[in-house]
Amino acid sequence: MAAQSSASPANIDAFGEVYTSALPAPSSQTRVFVYRNRQAPNALPVNIYLNGQYHASLLRGGFTEFCASPGSVNIKAAQDDSSRLHTSKLDAGQRLDLKAGQTVFLRVDESTPQTVNLLSGTAEQTKEDLQATRRQIHTISRAKAAVNCAEPAAVAPPPPPPPPARKPPVPREYALETDALFEFGKAELRASGYNAIESLMQRLLQDFSSVERIRVVGYTDPIGSPAFNKKLSKERADVVARQIASRNIPVERGIEAEGRGPVELAKTGCGNTPTPENKSCHAPNRRVMVVITGARR
Repeated sequence: MAAQSSASPANIDAFGEVYTSALPAPSSQTRVFVYRNRQAPNALPVNIYLNGQYHASLLRGGFTEFCASPGSVNIKAAQDDSSRLHTSKLDAGQRLDLKAGQTVFLRVDESTPQTVNLLSGTAEQTKEDLQATRRQIHTISRAKAAVNCAEPAAVAPPPPPPPPARKPPVPREYALETDALFEFGKAELRASGYNAIESLMQRLLQDFSSVERIRVVGYTDPIGSPAFNKKLSKERADVVARQIASRNIPVERGIEAEGRGPVELAKTGCGNTPTPENKSCHAPNRRVMVVITGARR
């Protein structure tokens, strides 16, 4: 007599891969995740229905993922529904208003005995719970509302960072001794004055790659009348400005000249009568300041 063979029932895996992260929702669909915590108080499965049609049975620590067209979908979660002959699908459940490009996260809430609900949350709120779940794969969805997901919407790259704010250029001052440029009380340039201005231009070319603005400010000592000194300081500033302009150095905002007379003294304590001693004492006050703003080398 032939030996009888017994076939063992096939094992069905209830879970698939572990949840890692959610792909972006397709631009024309809504992506939906429904999951159940591993610490659920009841070991009985929770059935998920979409518009009254069976979709999945979630065990502890399981999740289901599907896509749906934008619009309204009724979703129902029911525990131990087989004992009620699956009549829970006839209940309206909860209404979901789905939007294109949106991802929805729903957690099975079993805090109330014999009643389960679905609580929505953001990706950040549900991230920790979902990381401990696995895809539920032991049943097949029969819900027409659950469709295959299209290609995820492309994630736009972050905009490039704005260029660093341009720091305003810091002006640099160059002092020219007036006694090297002009005779006392006069505004005619000496021969040595041309050399002094030429030396200044050579320093400018070494220090700056481009020049935005040049200001020439003349000062005098307080010997003599204030009106005369104010006029003399302006005339001397004009002479130096013209000499600088004659070098044809590009200056974006031009060259300005100003005379301030006997103000902002560099040295005090000198007498104001025109004696040789007082003139010598006031020499630092007789000056022309050239203020250059531009890009330093």
